[in-house]
Amino acid sequence: MLKRIALPLFAAALLVWAVGCSDSPAEPQTEADLPNLNEDFGGYTATDEAPGFGDPDLVAMEGEEAEVDDEILNSGQMQDWLVNPRVLSFHFRALWGQLTYDSTVTTPTSWDGSLTLSRGGIITRRLIAWELNQDFLLPRTSREVVEWQSTTTVHHDGLAFDLLIPWVTTYDSTMVVDTIDDTTFDTTYAVDTIVPEPFTLTFETGPYTRTFEMRELAALDTVVYVDDVDSNAVVFQSYQTFRNVCPRGVLAGRWGYDEEGNGIFKGVWHSRFGYVSGYVEGMFGVNDEKKPVFYGKWIDRSGQFEGLLAGRYGLHPSTNASENAKQRAGGWLDGKIFDADENEIGVLKGRFKSHVNFPSGWFQARWKLHCAELSEDDETTGSLEDAL
Repeated sequence: MLKRIALPLFAAALLVWAVGCSDSPAEPQTEADLPNLNEDFGGYTATDEAPGFGDPDLVAMEGEEAEVDDEILNSGQMQDWLVNPRVLSFHFRALWGQLTYDSTVTTPTSWDGSLTLSRGGIITRRLIAWELNQDFLLPRTSREVVEWQSTTTVHHDGLAFDLLIPWVTTYDSTMVVDTIDDTTFDTTYAVDTIVPEPFTLTFETGPYTRTFEMRELAALDTVVYVDDVDSNAVVFQSYQTFRNVCPRGVLAGRWGYDEEGNGIFKGVWHSRFGYVSGYVEGMFGVNDEKKPVFYGKWIDRSGQFEGLLAGRYGLHPSTNASENAKQRAGGWLDGKIFDADENEIGVLKGRFKSHVNFPSGWFQARWKLHCAELSEDDETTGSLEDAL
């Protein structure tokens, strides 16, 4: 019989990619200086801030996630795959339960389940909103499988993983074409493109099961509602990671309206392997040009300026959908990241579900900084696509 393992919360490791800085922390803002939707970048500036923007609630969001010391990393095979350029690598996050806090949900939902990779190995990186003495990771018995026990009511649970898939080559076609030149009688050979052998990833729980194919994991961002009574949902995010200098990751936090009715968001910035590397805060709403926009600011964990955010957002699905459908589906956001000189340095895309009570709303997004020109030594063998 498998015994349960409860993992304590502790601070995540720091991994920072600096994309901009300034000389000194910002002076306290006056009411006239507060950002607004009709200024460039909402009035946010490239100045340093107090850690977590001086907001203890924002800093506390970091404590909702905990790093996992996965014993599978001790195996020689996994250590080799981590540094092997002929191994594909992906970061995969899954959340399940209530996306926005709902105190009316009193019936527990069991999400006991597993994640299974058809080839390669899974590293469990992060516990997300895990309740001690209620949610458990089960001992690893295979590098291809992770199992857990999870129960949700008013909120959600989740896990973040790294997937390592060895590069097994195959051909689109096994046909080899011989061509003989009529003049020189030289023979040449043409072989169809070599591609990696496909693999699958299966997320399996009682309420919902889904199998993903290889190319879906290169740029995945989806929300699935699994029942009409309790509004339970499952959220999946995935992106391909690289050994080169292209930083990418995710950000997640709260999205909703404050007491004055202003649209605001605050969250935690995650870098490679799901490490917490900083914080983000911002605003959203309709500006004087009747355009739905959002602006924000990204800082590292010490408060140093990292980037400005600007983009647009909207509701899923189309504007022709019913109000109930819009509320269930939430919304999307699509933006860009800028340095201190207002040069574009990256992009981000994500989803949100708003709430009239700010702390109860939810958002998450994937981000990517633009790559510098790479040398041949830096290139990653077998990348599927350079997609966000």
